[in-house]
Amino acid sequence: MPSPITIETLTLPLVFISGVLGSAHCIGMCGGIAATMSLGARSMHSALLRQILWSIGRTFTYVFLGMIASTVGVRVMRAGSQTILLQASFAILAGVLLILQGMHSAGWLSFGKLSGKNSPCLTTTLFAQLLKGGSTWGVMLAGIMTGFLPCGLVYSFLALAASSASLPLGIGIMLAFGLGTFPVMILTGTGFSLATLQLRQKLMRVAAICVLITGIMTVGRGITFASGAANSQPDESAEKLCPLCTADNSSRNNDR
Repeated sequence: MPSPITIETLTLPLVFISGVLGSAHCIGMCGGIAATMSLGARSMHSALLRQILWSIGRTFTYVFLGMIASTVGVRVMRAGSQTILLQASFAILAGVLLILQGMHSAGWLSFGKLSGKNSPCLTTTLFAQLLKGGSTWGVMLAGIMTGFLPCGLVYSFLALAASSASLPLGIGIMLAFGLGTFPVMILTGTGFSLATLQLRQKLMRVAAICVLITGIMTVGRGITFASGAANSQPDESAEKLCPLCTADNSSRNNDR
């Protein structure tokens, strides 16, 4: 079974890079919302502050959802009679979702009309009303609300957080993703157009590859867990079928 250190050192950087590069997709989904956050700003400094608060709000929601997902994962593992097999199933499911999302982001797979493209426009109107008074802290509230918007990348990494069966690692995954979205979204919201459509497509393709690699690693970890459980199963079955034999063997070892 891979050590937690190996999982963290490989997974968290990939999640962070996916957040950075995946922000090219976020420009299309949330670019209008980011621009709305700068309404009422009287200077570049004020606009930058509002964008930072908005991104902090989004990341707070991501971390909150990651905490819930990883807590559910931990409790399911503890409640199950075969913890290793459950963790393997969670990991494989999360890996498959990441692979599908990576293929979708790369343009190799289409989910049809399930993308929910109309929701950001409606939310932009709602946030415009919320920020009418020019409240700076209202921006953070808007960020918290933005974090709940439907997003395939967010859902995929939440599945990864749940499969980790670790509260710190689950929170770390969503924190890494949220922090990764900071640079591009802040610059976009303050009026800097750093990426043309063609460049954004290239960035998203690289981000998709990172998501694919993360998914493959996660599936591989699940298969490793499953194989470990399969190897230990005969011994566990033998103990259940013949507890007297086990006790007899233990007494013999003690006599020695």
